Amino acid sequence: MDFSHYSDQPVQIAVDLVNTLDAISSEEKLTSPEDVSDFIHGHDGDWCKPGWKADESDLEEVKLLRSRLRQVFDSADEKEAAEVINSILSDAVAVPRLSLHGEGPHLHFETEEDSPAKWLGAVTAMGLTVALIEGGYERFGRCNSSTCADVFVDTSRNRSRRHCSDTCTTRENVAAHRARQRKEV
Repeated sequence: MDFSHYSDQPVQIAVDLVNTLDAISSEEKLTSPEDVSDFIHGHDGDWCKPGWKADESDLEEVKLLRSRLRQVFDSADEKEAAEVINSILSDAVAVPRLSLHGEGPHLHFETEEDSPAKWLGAVTAMGLTVALIEGGYERFGRCNSSTCADVFVDTSRNRSRRHCSDTCTTRENVAAHRARQRKEV
C-alpha cells in the first residue's frame, strides 16, 4: 500500500512524533523547545514553515499532541480512532485548502494559527485520516517486540507487518531462533 505523496509524509511525521517517547523505558526525545524545532525541521516537507522557534509552551503542547496521537494507535476500533483524529483536527483548527503546487491539485489541511503544535496536529491528523480511509484501521499497529512499543502504519500489500522496524523484526527472529535451539538441546 502506498499513500499519496501528500499523505505518506504526514503519516510518517505522526508515527515519528508518537515514537519520540519510548512507551516501555519512558525515554524522552523531546526534552527542550529546540528538540521540537529540530523535529519539525527534520521532517521538512511541503508544509513546513521555516524559522519556527519553539518555546516551553510549544514543547508541552507537542507532548500533549503526541499522547493524543498515541491514543489513535491504542484505540479499540476504527470509531474510537476516528473520534480522536477528529478531535485533533478540531483543536488544531485544521482548515481544508485546495493546493496547486506539485504534480496537481490536492487537498491540504492547514491551521491558521502560528503554532508548531497546531501545525503538527493539522498535518499529522490529516495524514492519519487518509491512512484510515485508504487502508483501514487494521493498518495501524504497535510493535509486537517484547522490548518495544513503537507504533507504525502497515503499508505492506498483505497487511503482515508486526514490528515497527527491521531492527525489531531481526531481534525477535533471532530470539525465536535461539529459543528453538535451546529446546532442541
